[in-house]
Amino acid sequence: MTKLQKQMFIIIGILFVIVFSMAASISIAKNVEPDNLIVQYKTLQDTKIPESMNDVSIVYFTDLQYGKFENKKRANKLFDKIEHLDPDIIIFGGDLFDESCQMDQEDIDYITNKLSKINAPLGKFCVLGEKDEANNDIVRSILNQSQFEILENETILLSNQKSDGITLSALSNTPDPSKITAADTQYNLLVTHMPDTLINEELSTKSISLALCGHSHGTQITFPILGGYKTIDGAKSLNRSRAKKISFPYIISSGVGCTHVNLRFMSTPEIYYFMLQSK
Repeated sequence: MTKLQKQMFIIIGILFVIVFSMAASISIAKNVEPDNLIVQYKTLQDTKIPESMNDVSIVYFTDLQYGKFENKKRANKLFDKIEHLDPDIIIFGGDLFDESCQMDQEDIDYITNKLSKINAPLGKFCVLGEKDEANNDIVRSILNQSQFEILENETILLSNQKSDGITLSALSNTPDPSKITAADTQYNLLVTHMPDTLINEELSTKSISLALCGHSHGTQITFPILGGYKTIDGAKSLNRSRAKKISFPYIISSGVGCTHVNLRFMSTPEIYYFMLQSK
């Protein structure tokens, strides 16, 4: 084999590996990752968590986007996982339906039934996403019928049959941080839909133990080295590819469903299971 033949052989081999890797990545993004819902388990341990809330569990999920790409098969997997986790508290982070889907009565009845069957003895809570605003009346009706309390710019107490507990603060898509009233002595969870809400300067003066948000789907498609394939309004300053240190810890969930394209790559759908521990 001549030197030129060896060089051509190496080049062809490299090209083959590149083409094979691209084909495999596309297949994973289309056929594997959108259906691969995982549970992220985390323990929240803090001296501000009272003993009465010890071992209380919270499930947080966001961006269901039911309709266009998120079908019953995928949604059933989500609701089966939540049922198996058997949380004490459930928090939904917004975007129940995909904005481009045309909901019929069957879709509405299906989602209402599934959300209603979620058993969370210490409460079911949610904030609304920007896509919920496109079907505001329908989404609010579904959530109300399913016993979800819609939180908008407010702070409430989460308790376990005692007078103490932790607080849950919520900011809407038109946030008003002045409504967050948690005391410094309380463990305070903040939930909002859009990550960029968290960079509001007024929040740096508030007592926030952990913030939860979604919206960006973890950019949904993340390229190695390059990062997310695009940024969206509400997640331009803060997202999975552009983390920033702010005055409190936060989690940006990659969410459950898909939007715009039925693809996910290096951004696996996820829900969170938190266990509270008094320290």
